[in-house]
Amino acid sequence: MAFHFALLTILRLRESLEKQELQRLQKLVADLAQIRAEIESVDQRIEAARREVVEQVSTGISGAELHAAALSEFALLQLRANLIAKREELERARKDQQARYNHARQCREILSNLRDRQLAAYQHEQNRREQRLTDELFLMRRSHRKRAEPVSSS
Repeated sequence: MAFHFALLTILRLRESLEKQELQRLQKLVADLAQIRAEIESVDQRIEAARREVVEQVSTGISGAELHAAALSEFALLQLRANLIAKREELERARKDQQARYNHARQCREILSNLRDRQLAAYQHEQNRREQRLTDELFLMRRSHRKRAEPVSSS
């Protein structure tokens, strides 16, 4: 008789749920990396614009150009603030998702461990049965040999 784990369907469901939660977590991590890259890009643009204004001030810049540069920097700073707010929101979501994934993994591990223990018990019992059959076969052969041996007269 082959090993049968009664909760196999539930184990498969738990594995599927764990995989889904992991995929969601990976998506959030990728989104966070993208937001961080966007923030870095905006920081570089702000720094480049500031360097350009400094160069232009030293060579001469009109008030209108200075005003336009200030508005551009303000827009970039607002974009950066929005990206930082989005990053913080994603970080909270990632932490929540990490907790959901950990819970799903623990639930799956509980069933996996139960299955492993039941399989080990099944294999142990199978080994005992095989040993018992081997012992019985040995005793039957030994008994048959004793009956088949001619009785020697002394």
